[in-house]
Amino acid sequence: MGLATIFSIAAVLSGQKEAAKAGEIGYPTETLIFIERHETIGNIVVWGSILFFVGWIYLFLKYKNDIRLDKLALAFLLLLFMIVTISAYTGGQLVYIHGVGTP
Repeated sequence: MGLATIFSIAAVLSGQKEAAKAGEIGYPTETLIFIERHETIGNIVVWGSILFFVGWIYLFLKYKNDIRLDKLALAFLLLLFMIVTISAYTGGQLVYIHGVGTP
């Protein structure tokens, strides 16, 4: 989970760089709204990953043998997975339909 958190931070940083370029190019308003939505979802993933990772380490060290902790972690991981899937879908639409980030 720690590695995923690091990569999600890197993805958001590179995405912010591309969003700044998109603002300079002058895409239509619909595309800019879509970029903003994708950026918001990315921020949710990053902060959710950070909070989950820190919380999971704390709870794991405090309650090592509690099966409820495993179930709770699985539920949060599934939620993060769904959010990442939505982010990937919107990112794909930005590239393949709206042409963001393409030469």
